[in-house]
Amino acid sequence: MLRDARVASGQTLDEVAGKVLVRSRLLMALEEAQTSELPEPIYIRGLIRRYADVLGLDGKALSQNYVAMPALKGGGRNWSHESVQLRPYHLYAAYVALIAISVSGLSYLMQRAIPQNAAEPIVDSATAEQLAPRQAAPTAPAQVSPEQAEATPAPKEPIVVDVEFVQQSWVRVTADGDEAYEGILQEGAERSWTAQESLTIRAGNAGGVVLTYNQGTAKPMGKPGTVVEQTFTPSTPGELASLVW
Repeated sequence: MLRDARVASGQTLDEVAGKVLVRSRLLMALEEAQTSELPEPIYIRGLIRRYADVLGLDGKALSQNYVAMPALKGGGRNWSHESVQLRPYHLYAAYVALIAISVSGLSYLMQRAIPQNAAEPIVDSATAEQLAPRQAAPTAPAQVSPEQAEATPAPKEPIVVDVEFVQQSWVRVTADGDEAYEGILQEGAERSWTAQESLTIRAGNAGGVVLTYNQGTAKPMGKPGTVVEQTFTPSTPGELASLVW
């Protein structure tokens, strides 16, 4: 019926296919009842309806009269690449997969871009063990009578540097040319060193070390993660000679 109506209208398969918006081979398969070249019955009914409407027939009635042929046992459909149609759920699945890949890639790039915390140890475990402070044998404190304590004045040094550690840092202290301390001190530790002529402090994490020179203003040694060395002398009170690596 569809073929006769098309021929009577004087239109070719290509002309009608352009109006129905399908390939001409699908219309040919429909006219010749080649069901193996056609999609599922529900789509065939839609194709019949559009085809009939273009030819001026009652597309709704014709599509309702279509009855799918039962499939033969052991036979399979022979789909041609022209009959394969992209379903909406295919696009939805591809869209979801694209979003998942994009989010995973963005998360990976952000993790690579985040800098390491400056408060983390700046030396490895082996180096930290070598730089650990040397423990001296404990000695019993000398017994001092109250009279002696009052008669003996507290020693006053020309250079007094109080150190507070706000982050973990390795530190080495040299007082008057002699090494006074070398090791790793944790966050919250407080130390004080004195000297007569010069006191040099070198820290591996300058941002985690806060210095107070001769009870002056507390100041950080430098930026987190940098190695800074500062020297204090009595001749230049309040002045810090700093070397940054």
